[in-house]
Amino acid sequence: MNTHRLQLRPALAGSLASALVLLAACGGGGDTPASAGATAMVAATEASKTLPPGDNRVKWNPGHYIQLNAGAGEFMINRTFSEIAALPNVRGVQMRYQWRDLEPTKGNYDFSRIERDLAFARASGKKLAILVGTKAFAAGSRALPDYLRTDEYEGGVYRILIDGRDTLGTESTTGENMAIWVPGVRDRLIALTQALGQRYNADNTFDSISFNETAFGNAVVPLTSAQKQGYFDNLALMNNATRQAFPNTVVLQFFNFPRIYLPNLVNNAINNGVGLGGPDTFLNDPALDLSTYPFYDTAAGKVPLGPSVQGENYFTTYQYGPYNPPAVTDLYAYARDRLKANYIFWNKVQTQPLVPYNNVLAMFRSASFPKDAAGGLATTCPTSLPACTPQL
Repeated sequence: MNTHRLQLRPALAGSLASALVLLAACGGGGDTPASAGATAMVAATEASKTLPPGDNRVKWNPGHYIQLNAGAGEFMINRTFSEIAALPNVRGVQMRYQWRDLEPTKGNYDFSRIERDLAFARASGKKLAILVGTKAFAAGSRALPDYLRTDEYEGGVYRILIDGRDTLGTESTTGENMAIWVPGVRDRLIALTQALGQRYNADNTFDSISFNETAFGNAVVPLTSAQKQGYFDNLALMNNATRQAFPNTVVLQFFNFPRIYLPNLVNNAINNGVGLGGPDTFLNDPALDLSTYPFYDTAAGKVPLGPSVQGENYFTTYQYGPYNPPAVTDLYAYARDRLKANYIFWNKVQTQPLVPYNNVLAMFRSASFPKDAAGGLATTCPTSLPACTPQL
């Protein structure tokens, strides 16, 4: 059955709501505050909230967000919200959800993980930003629903090499990216964003929706020129449709490569109020300095800007560079000043012995770090957004 209704896994959705109310009645428990019953009531109110026609205000909460990967478990998510609950200069958490997890079968949507994470956000007084994953970076992993891997959608995906290796030519050595040049794939992704927008556009705890990087990846079967152009043409159409589905919510497209296709994508974003983000903040990367970072100058003040700090960024100053960890304060300054960031998404990396995430928390807690809600980042409403407001 093809439906755009929210379909929660009953056990998880029911148990979470019941647990929140029960904890409130018992005076709390674990890391969940005693106000969880009120939080559950807020969730119900947000779920049924509608906005009057013509309301063009956009939820605008720029600042710092901790970024968690799709594999993060419930304990990690809850703990992360607990860690930032007392930090006035950290807005919330950005969670990655793979497309296949949000739409297990065609037209049947499972947003229970988003509901769970929104409950944690509300309980801690923070925001939840989401990133929809359409690219699998780990060998053998999948990002797209299985129904797309059919002739109707021309296979739906294409395989990409992981670390340049494809010795066996099998899925165990490759990841995947969406074949969005196929109109049917584009339309199914748009259908997902419409379902998400219908449910979460008016939710004040739901802060923003982002899409992963534009880079094709190293395709096992090289893409044709027509496929590459179609990829970016349909990516722009999907961005525009998402903006329409989320008229009151920040929409971000992460971008990096290839440079030849970026000018039109950036112009489309500026003209349609779609923000720009990025998968990397490197202090001294020649390729990004040439291909990507100048577009932040073009877009600054016009659309929301949200670069992220990924694992490699903590350990070296350019891609594939030697071990040379920059200070997290330098990464912050670079994203703020060079990339004109309104948002910074800090990936929660806990690799020993550096443990970058501990350094990020220490920076936020330091006496010298800005204590305003945006943590020192630019807060002026971008000109492409009709009106900015902390909440609707």
